[in-house]
Amino acid sequence: MMAHEHNLPAAALRYRQRGELRTIATWLDDVSKSGLVLDVGCGSGAWTESFAERYRSVIGIEQSALMVNAAQERAARRPNMEIREGDARTKLPEGPFDMIFLGGLCMYLNDADVVALLDTLRGVLSDQGSIILRESTVCDGVYVAKGEYQAVYRSVNSYRRLFEKAAPFSVEIRRNYGYTAMVTAEELVDLRRRWMPFLPKKSATLGSVTWWALRIITPLSFWALPRVFSRLGIVWPRLQNHFFRLRVLRGRTSASTGNHCILPPLTG
Repeated sequence: MMAHEHNLPAAALRYRQRGELRTIATWLDDVSKSGLVLDVGCGSGAWTESFAERYRSVIGIEQSALMVNAAQERAARRPNMEIREGDARTKLPEGPFDMIFLGGLCMYLNDADVVALLDTLRGVLSDQGSIILRESTVCDGVYVAKGEYQAVYRSVNSYRRLFEKAAPFSVEIRRNYGYTAMVTAEELVDLRRRWMPFLPKKSATLGSVTWWALRIITPLSFWALPRVFSRLGIVWPRLQNHFFRLRVLRGRTSASTGNHCILPPLTG
């Protein structure tokens, strides 16, 4: 959806996923190749297929029939990949799972449902297993998007408080710079549409030009600038994304730190 709405090329999607996989590579390496993995809210199955390349057995569960069909097409190429249609909040496959992945699911749930889901997932997690979440975030508080596209954008600290309510989890957090690259391109497309209305609003050519111009200067556009802005407390792009790894605490405590920044007003 992000690429389609802003006419970005398929290469942008591939770049984002490669960056995301690098971000959590060491977390994925901690999971045994003989492990059982659950992808909750698996969508079209892109992450599920990536996990099937790594692990012995992967199950994806998705509520949307349209997405289930797309994911099952991927699963047809992977004998160790299974896709089930259903709502993870009411029915889960039997575990125990060595890793459970949620790729942008909690942003569509209210706080109570997030806590209840995490508590349920803990019940099908192996003793040394982990829950990995990937969620779009704002820098402070909570922003609720209403209208045609509805979602709840929480800050890192807001998520941390929800995790504390769900279970005694240890929490590790990593900024998702693959997502930042995609949103940077989105923001520039939006600026072009706003300030250059004489150009076509929908244009695959202009979308590709925007993306590849940013790719040419990747060391600056996708690496240096986001990190410099973060250190200076400047929020741009306005939306961020973070990975969270949760592990059940067993007789120990753990602390994690998030990014400190100042949130500008969100509009639209």
